[in-house]
Amino acid sequence: MRWFSWMLLASLVSLPALAHDDGVGATEELYAAWFSAMGSYLQPDEARGPGLDLSDGTGFQASYGRQYHNNFGWEALLFSEIHDTGESNGTDFYRTGLGVDALYAFGDRSALTPFLLLGAGLAYDDAFPDARDDYAWYANVGAGIVSKPLIERGQLRLRAELRYSYDDFESGYEDLKASIGVEIPLLAPRASAPVEPVVQVVEVPSGLRDDDGDGVINDADQCPQTPPNTRVDGVGCSLDAIMELRGVTFEFNSTRLRPDAQTVLDLAAEILIKYPEMQVEIAGHTDNLGPEAYNLKLSQGRAQAVVDYLVNTGVPAAQMSAQGYGESLPLQSNDSEAGRERNRRVELRVQN
Repeated sequence: MRWFSWMLLASLVSLPALAHDDGVGATEELYAAWFSAMGSYLQPDEARGPGLDLSDGTGFQASYGRQYHNNFGWEALLFSEIHDTGESNGTDFYRTGLGVDALYAFGDRSALTPFLLLGAGLAYDDAFPDARDDYAWYANVGAGIVSKPLIERGQLRLRAELRYSYDDFESGYEDLKASIGVEIPLLAPRASAPVEPVVQVVEVPSGLRDDDGDGVINDADQCPQTPPNTRVDGVGCSLDAIMELRGVTFEFNSTRLRPDAQTVLDLAAEILIKYPEMQVEIAGHTDNLGPEAYNLKLSQGRAQAVVDYLVNTGVPAAQMSAQGYGESLPLQSNDSEAGRERNRRVELRVQN
């Protein structure tokens, strides 16, 4: 027993050293470290006590272990056992020992984790009669399971295991031991340092920038310094209160749009969709040829034809209204063909 006392003292002294930080390389690979304490039920080899009834026994086991990222680990353990003979005359058998097991766990111990073990050590058998007392090597193999943490603080876990042990004492004995207890984490792996995001500065070609923020890139912006929040047309210039839709023409004496009007109206639709809060009036005008009432009706129909086209391209109908002005607002004199052609027009008038 003096030998066991010295081994127990040495193990307790070395335990803090085992739990220290091994440095960056080791800590990066370490997954978990723990201390476990378990009570055991023993089914000893009956041949240990000739003429005695070694039906069962009890014991205690304490261990310190580590597991790494590849799921392999190791565990150093101390144990003490009593093999009960049922006699009252001091014939019980006592066994104490120190050993090391290699472990393989099927998980990371954050959830229910089974494991396998294989190890060896040295034991002291205190038998009956005393003349048989001696040291002997032993080997064991086993399997166990560790629960997930039962409590958040301390991460306490339940642990159970079953071991088959061969004790090279005298002619050799085979024992079974079932244990249950708790496992307490001692050392958590160092948290990985946060990875600083790599910021890549991409130089955007100047032509793809929009320096005045009007939605038109510099290369296409014909008015590059428009004030903030200014409504602009397709080339980046501020929208006039009245915009003539040049190129929007109709068949003779008709409200049917000519095919060449489509390009102009598609550009107008883009502007209206870009500024959905903008309310506009589509104004139709004619020259002075023909009765005034007829021209007023014709201009109203042409204005409505433009509204219908824009609605079909996706502009909300509520954003627009149609108004015909007939021959009442000429831009030039109607005395020449050029003047009359200029007066036949459609305008987009911003209302707000």
